[in-house]
Amino acid sequence: MKCRQNLGIKVFGVLAIASILVACGGSSNKSTPKGSAPVLTPTGDDPQKFGAKYRDRSYQQRILSPVSRVENQSAVINQGDFLTQLSNVKAYSGRLADRFYGNYQKITNWVLAGADVSELSDYGIFPQIMKGFDGYQNVLMTGYYSPVIHARRTPQGKFQHPIYAMPANKRFTRAQIYAGALEGKGLELAYSDSMLDNFLLGVQGSGYVDFGNGNLNYFAYAGQNGFKYQAVGRLLVEDGEIPKEKMSIQAIRDWGKANPSRVQGLLERNPSYVFFKNDPSGKVKGSAGVPLVPMAAVASDRNVIPSGSVLLVEVPDIDNDGNWKGTHKLHLMVALDVGGAVNGHHFDLYRGIGDQAGHIAGLSKHYGRVWVLQ
Repeated sequence: MKCRQNLGIKVFGVLAIASILVACGGSSNKSTPKGSAPVLTPTGDDPQKFGAKYRDRSYQQRILSPVSRVENQSAVINQGDFLTQLSNVKAYSGRLADRFYGNYQKITNWVLAGADVSELSDYGIFPQIMKGFDGYQNVLMTGYYSPVIHARRTPQGKFQHPIYAMPANKRFTRAQIYAGALEGKGLELAYSDSMLDNFLLGVQGSGYVDFGNGNLNYFAYAGQNGFKYQAVGRLLVEDGEIPKEKMSIQAIRDWGKANPSRVQGLLERNPSYVFFKNDPSGKVKGSAGVPLVPMAAVASDRNVIPSGSVLLVEVPDIDNDGNWKGTHKLHLMVALDVGGAVNGHHFDLYRGIGDQAGHIAGLSKHYGRVWVLQ
């Protein structure tokens, strides 16, 4: 798994859950179906436990290789959401809509006819399969989401932790900001009841704030203080606080509940700090400026997969504990976001809004195949 820094809702914006987890590690040896030294995940596990497959596959050297057929012949399960996502692209990004006009038209026609993967060529659609992190078409899939933060407009009771707008002088560390460097400048957008929740909002790069009136206000990414991001999950693993195989968002939350007096000290070891702005549109947008539809939008490495590309994604089916069920489900998705640590054959899948979306996103570190449809 690639270690993430900030992932973009807003060119830099949304961060994947992986950015707060364990640092990169494991072997870099090539894996072979019959080999004895497979590439390991960052936790040292066999990637086959997380959805990777090797049997009956050949090693692939090219980043993208054309194929005559998609081997997974199951049904595409999100046809309606995908068409909504394409509609958003056309409405919000004339540049992408123009660039991919012909491709979007033939893919739309195919979807409206039932999205049968055995009929792609009948609509002039030619899939190319991605090489994967290991050359055996296993692409890493993490997840990100839009959190909901409980807050008030003024400090009161338990709501004492400020969420800041962008200051004129950004070069304050997290520790300096916690010590009051931005107080009295009129930059407070809200006061939450959790320093850790504020941090996770920064990790995601945007999210919703509930001021207690039943309405959700969308806080979009406004900028960052310029300091390098340090993965707090990696720090907890290195300190022996959480075993690396148990690392997850929930594990960090549980550690925080058990060690409330130590949370600030841990977070200060990550000097990076994210600022926000109130976005009255209320729409979660990726780096392409297009509102995202859950499980129909992904963040990608634009050097590998350009923004606007349509992907047929073999999403690993996982349970509520993060265990791979042994199956994959086909989704159609559009690459509409980016991330500093989303590199190569790694996608971050947008999971949606709220706690359940965040729970699944935090458990996502699995593998599946991806076909680029052209």
